[in-house]
Amino acid sequence: MKKRILLATLVLTCSTLLSYAPHKHYISLTQIDYNESEKALQITMRFFIDDLEKAVGGRFDKNLQLATREEMKDSDVYIERYVASKFKLWINGEPVSAAFLGKQYEDDQVFFFLEIPEIEGIETLEVQNTMLMEVFEEQQNYVKLNIRDVEKTFILIKANDKDLLKIDSSR
Repeated sequence: MKKRILLATLVLTCSTLLSYAPHKHYISLTQIDYNESEKALQITMRFFIDDLEKAVGGRFDKNLQLATREEMKDSDVYIERYVASKFKLWINGEPVSAAFLGKQYEDDQVFFFLEIPEIEGIETLEVQNTMLMEVFEEQQNYVKLNIRDVEKTFILIKANDKDLLKIDSSR
């Protein structure tokens, strides 16, 4: 009886301690909006700086030192290459390229701004986002879409890194 109580206490204590153990979540957020008046897809991406540095720096063997006085002068070049290789879009089945407009830092996060101009008649939008997945097995890339009053959120993971939004052409 004493052994059972001791074992139950030990299991309860261990499970309680493990539930408070620090766990880092690997998440990014990409917002894709269609600007009807400008006929453009406007894209904002958000990442934790340290996660992005690990992925981009590892891929190009560079120490970017983002958001510091020592930031590499051409860090945007490497970021733009990385984004172009890991973030892909297809509109109506045709591949499109997003122009990298720049970045902005806020606390421990970095925001990227991209745009695809001269877009009309979106019937389907396919998104593939494998950013950071080569570094973090648990990476989740949330993609929120807002196109002609159609809103949808995808959660892309390594095993399922692509999704498709179909838009009713009568909208």
